Amino acid sequence: MDREKKLQTLIKIDESIKYYEKLIDDRVWSNEFGVGQVMQTIRQNNDHDIDIYTRCIVRLNDRFRKLVLKLK
Repeated sequence: MDREKKLQTLIKIDESIKYYEKLIDDRVWSNEFGVGQVMQTIRQNNDHDIDIYTRCIVRLNDRFRKLVLKLK
């Protein structure tokens, strides 16, 4: 993989991380101020989604770090 493709991949990974962070913010808001505050099942689904999104962010961060090290 040449340098330009690696940089493009890094940009895509960064955009994906921001996307998952926004999804987490939406779920947290729903739990605190939205329907999740009233309905327990939606709150549980939101908590489950937050856990999954957090795991995705961790994996993407690992990929990002590995690719940065190979960039040199």
